[in-house]
Amino acid sequence: MTHFDIVPVDPSDHVLVQSWLDAQEQVDAHDFQGLRPWLPLGPLVGLVLPDPDGRREKWAAVCDGEVLGYLGLSLSDRDNTHLAGFEIGVLPQSRRRGIGSALLRHAEERAAEDGRSTISTWVAVPHESSPDVRGDGGPFLVDNGYKRSLEAAVRVCELAAVDDEEIDRLWDASWEKADGFELVSFHGVPPERVIEGLAYLQARMYTDMPLGDWDLQEGRITADTLRLWERQRLQKGQVNLQTAVVHKESGEVAGLTEIQLVGGDERHCMQGNTIVDPRFRGHRLGTVLKIANQRRLQSMRPWMRYVWTGNAESNSQMISINESVGYRLAGHETVFQKKLG
Repeated sequence: MTHFDIVPVDPSDHVLVQSWLDAQEQVDAHDFQGLRPWLPLGPLVGLVLPDPDGRREKWAAVCDGEVLGYLGLSLSDRDNTHLAGFEIGVLPQSRRRGIGSALLRHAEERAAEDGRSTISTWVAVPHESSPDVRGDGGPFLVDNGYKRSLEAAVRVCELAAVDDEEIDRLWDASWEKADGFELVSFHGVPPERVIEGLAYLQARMYTDMPLGDWDLQEGRITADTLRLWERQRLQKGQVNLQTAVVHKESGEVAGLTEIQLVGGDERHCMQGNTIVDPRFRGHRLGTVLKIANQRRLQSMRPWMRYVWTGNAESNSQMISINESVGYRLAGHETVFQKKLG
């Protein structure tokens, strides 16, 4: 058993912060090769920039000044205040010494102290589609009372490998079904004509997507929430490319999609939410949105190479759309969840 202390990560302690970053980099390099690469900017900014939706606690297991393991804990104050999310990592050479177990207990204790009744985490798991993924926290979590609550698949679109002629044909065929709609593309704060509709759809994302047994409940999102998110993205050096589709006759926002760009990375980006209002489904709007935003990405960031996305394995409709515009299977993720108390 290794002696260590679990301490909050103090942004002013530069030695601790560097060791904390090094630990995350080592865990990612050992456990998650072949998936979207880890970057230090996000964790660094998260240390000093408040989350407008809640609190994000950063903890480290430290021995003789070296970070052996880390814990990130997310406590939302805007909605889902019953739920805590967490991420744990331990240096490969420091495993099986009780560090992961201690960090997990600390996460559960902090969540319970904050009145949370459910705690969950997303874990990338080994699979034949991702042979270089070696990290497998699943058995560890199951042994500690967690249940597999949602199975998801990770896909990646290599933009240079997309068949542009096939995409052109798909675009034309989709617009034959989408007559009566128009696209609105932007980044930054959404235009006033669509911001209320976008807030409504973003809130629907919490309950419209397949959730399995994951205890995620309805979101509380308003136009002011979206304005706040964009302010925070600006401070983080992020850009969120968005395309909405509007029903011309009613002026209602029928759907949205987004691609998230992070500072310092011109090769990898992340597909964010995509949703079509149930009232307007059946017009191939999801395909139109994906193609339009993907093309906008290529025009704005011509050196971008990969777009990553994740879907519940049961979300066959969105998976079909993603594969039609160039995504291929790259790995699998699982939500592990535990009821507290």
